[in-house]
Amino acid sequence: MNLPSKEEFLASLKKEIQDETLVLPTFPDVALKAREAANNENITAEQLATIINTDAALSARLLKVANSPLFRARNKIDNIQVALTRLGHRVVRNLIMSITVEQMFQAESKIMAERFKKAWQHSIQVAAFSRVLAMSLPDLDPEQAMLAGLIHDIGVLPILLKAEKHDQLMAQPEALDNLIDELHTRVGSLIVEHWDFPKSLTDVVLEHENLYRDPRPEADYSDVVLVANLQTPSREQHKNNHLDWSKIPAFKKLGLDHEVDVITIEGVPEKIEEVEEIFITA
Repeated sequence: MNLPSKEEFLASLKKEIQDETLVLPTFPDVALKAREAANNENITAEQLATIINTDAALSARLLKVANSPLFRARNKIDNIQVALTRLGHRVVRNLIMSITVEQMFQAESKIMAERFKKAWQHSIQVAAFSRVLAMSLPDLDPEQAMLAGLIHDIGVLPILLKAEKHDQLMAQPEALDNLIDELHTRVGSLIVEHWDFPKSLTDVVLEHENLYRDPRPEADYSDVVLVANLQTPSREQHKNNHLDWSKIPAFKKLGLDHEVDVITIEGVPEKIEEVEEIFITA
C-alpha cells in the first residue's frame, strides 16, 4: 500500500469529521455546559458552581489552579463558588476549558504515547508564553490567550490517530511529520469549528503558522500564539527559525524586538513556570 497523498489524507479526514465517524477529542458535557452558563450575564455564582460541581475531578483541578501561585490568592479558596467570586466567571470559564484540553492529549496506544506527550508539552509551553505575552496587551485576556495556546495544535491529534492505521506512515516518522506540518492547521480549524468555538480561537488554530498575516493594526490572539509558538524552546529545530523574523508583523504589534528572546526578559521565566506547573504537575 502506497503512502496517502496530503490531499487524500485531508479529504479523508474532512469526510470523517463531517460524518462524525472520526474519533475526535471531545469536551465533557460539564465543560460545555459551564462555558455556555458562564457566557450568560444573568447567571449567579451559585448556579454556575452547581454545574461545575457535578464533575468532582474538574472541580478539584479548578480549585488547585485557583490556589496556585498563578493567581496568588491571599486566602485559600476551598469551594467553587468562592473561586467564581474571586476570579470571575470569565476567568473560570477559560480555566475550565484549559483544564479540559489536557484530557485530549492522552494516548491509548503505547506507540503514540510519546508523540502525544511531546505535543502536549509543546502546547503547555505555547500556552505559558501566550499568557505572559497577553498580560501586556490591555485588549486581550491572558486566560483566553492561555487557552488559545493549549489548543493551537489540536489538529495534530486526529492526524496521529488516523496515521496509526497506516503502517507505512508509522514506519516513516519524517513522512508523518511532513503530513502534520502541512495539515494540522486545517484539520484543527475543522475541529474547533465543530466544537463551535469563537472565531478568535478558530483563527488561532488556522493561522498560527501564517507568519506574515496582518489583517489589522492591533494584536490579536493569533499574533500572540504565533510569536509564542516561535519563541518556545520546543521549536528550536523548526524550519521557521531560518526565516527573517524582522518581517513578521506580529512582533511589532506585540511591541517586541524580534531578536529578543521573551524568556530572557526579567520576571518572564517565573511567570511561564507558574503556568507550566499547573499542567505539568497535574
